[in-house]
Amino acid sequence: MNLKKAIETQENLSRRLILEWRGGQVRFVAGADFGYSRNEDRIAAVIVVMTFPDLRPVETASAVRRLKMPYIPGFLAFREAPAFFAAFRRLRHRPDVTILDGNGIAHPRRMGLASHVGVKLDIPTIGCAKSPFFPFRLPEEQAGAWTEYRNRDDEKVGICLRTRTGVKPVFISPGHRVDFRLAKNVVIGCSKYRLPEPLREAHRLSREMFSLSDPQKS
Repeated sequence: MNLKKAIETQENLSRRLILEWRGGQVRFVAGADFGYSRNEDRIAAVIVVMTFPDLRPVETASAVRRLKMPYIPGFLAFREAPAFFAAFRRLRHRPDVTILDGNGIAHPRRMGLASHVGVKLDIPTIGCAKSPFFPFRLPEEQAGAWTEYRNRDDEKVGICLRTRTGVKPVFISPGHRVDFRLAKNVVIGCSKYRLPEPLREAHRLSREMFSLSDPQKS
């Protein structure tokens, strides 16, 4: 992979970011996650759409693609986005917001997986990661507690959010066409456990595709 060209692509895409919510009522929320074959030559993307806020399953779409590059921190989108695009094209119900297992603007070039696919498809996306790129301060233990964290330029890029009392937080960042408030409220509104329900179900189904444990994510 030509990393110099990949960086240029990320920088160009970042200029097209829109970090405000221009939609109306959120009725459908999707979650997207990925599974890998044992020798990591294939990747499966699974997208689960649910109603919001009652979280009734509406639709599931998936796609399997050959992997064309190794895992490189900061360039996850080039590895996972092609499978996501293929699965997203199969959806009959267009989600109002899609939550992805990865970062949004909380990325060295403001172009994590959620921002990458959001800008490419011009759809509202939220990054929901299990670990951040940047230093953070833990929030209080109760559900709904949160702290913000910043990048190296001291710009606010993410929220460390406790979705359930006493569980590890998740790291929320706007992807595209959403703001911090909507991102936080949607994730909290979808969360019965640590992960928001559409993402949790996509996580389960993507692991069943190849019966694997989690790959490393950034």
